[in-house]
Amino acid sequence: MAILASLLLIFSSVAGCLEDESVEEVEDLIEDVIDDSMDENNTIVENGTTPDNGTAEVQILGNVLTSTYHVEQLVSAVGGEHLNVQVISPSNVPVHDYEPTAAGKLALMETDLFFYHGLGLEPWVQLELEQLGSDAPTAVQTHAMPSGEITLDYGSILIADLCEHMSEGPFEAVMLADEEGHAGDVEIHAEHVAHSLTIPEHDDDDQDGDDDHDGHDGHDGQDDHNDHAGHHEQHNHATAEYAIENASGCPTGTVIMIFHLEEGEHVLEFESEEMQEFNMVALKMPGGHAHHHHDHGDHDG
Repeated sequence: MAILASLLLIFSSVAGCLEDESVEEVEDLIEDVIDDSMDENNTIVENGTTPDNGTAEVQILGNVLTSTYHVEQLVSAVGGEHLNVQVISPSNVPVHDYEPTAAGKLALMETDLFFYHGLGLEPWVQLELEQLGSDAPTAVQTHAMPSGEITLDYGSILIADLCEHMSEGPFEAVMLADEEGHAGDVEIHAEHVAHSLTIPEHDDDDQDGDDDHDGHDGHDGQDDHNDHAGHHEQHNHATAEYAIENASGCPTGTVIMIFHLEEGEHVLEFESEEMQEFNMVALKMPGGHAHHHHDHGDHDG
């Protein structure tokens, strides 16, 4: 009964995370699992043996497709050798960026069950399921809220936290580096603190001195500027997914920019001709998104 109980456990716990119309589908699925767990004599097959110690071939109850490695590990741990579990996305592609291939779409159509995170972590899922129509498998969100509960709006929670820190702090003074080579000397962590950033003033003495030389010096300065521009082009610059201006509760002039960043260190570059000081808050998206490294910058000005 151990295997059967485990299967009932996962499907019963999942049923509580579905909307009402999906609960009935999972309940029907549990009944199918019970029926398929019997041999031709209506004897429960457990661990490849029957109660009279007779040997029995391990039965594969069905094919399960999962969206990521993490979901696959969950399903495999419970279903064990009684389920044929596959992952649709490669491990080197972030869950947000994956787009199903033709082979992936075919696997989704042919599988008996499909498990995925939910909470918007896999943007492609709903569209693919809708396009499959009646050919779509029973799909189960492992991160869904129980029936009748309200899904938390993590985006609104993030904005509220950003605005609170921008208005009330706590504040931490940070002097930025004036050269990229020294960027590692300054660290800004995605924590619940407002960073009061100061851009170093450039020493214009060297520039004034160049005016005393012939035109070649000025030309060299232009080349340096072009070299700097070319250096920028060599970087993989992250682009904000979207921006929010003057959010309610934030100081006037605040701009919230949402970035999708992989885990690790990133270099921030600031360019300003007039502003020398400004505040910035960097936070990760709370909830399920936090596991996929969404960083969010918030600056005043």
